Amino acid sequence: MKKEYEIVIEIMNACAGSGRPEVNMEEAELENPDDFVKMKHGRDWDKVQKTILPSGEIQYILSSERITYKYIFSE
Repeated sequence: MKKEYEIVIEIMNACAGSGRPEVNMEEAELENPDDFVKMKHGRDWDKVQKTILPSGEIQYILSSERITYKYIFSE
């Protein structure tokens, strides 16, 4: 069964010299938030850290030397 999620996407690019992440918001109807992140980062899925936050939100983080992606899914 699909659920409606609000997704906060933060992208921190260390190479750009910015101390602030680029932040975007999306809404999506998904059966599993994993699928959304796999679609974006399929080759690096094994490096993604998934955490269920105390608020019930689901957080995914993928970090490399130069860029960090953070996805937070809220129902």
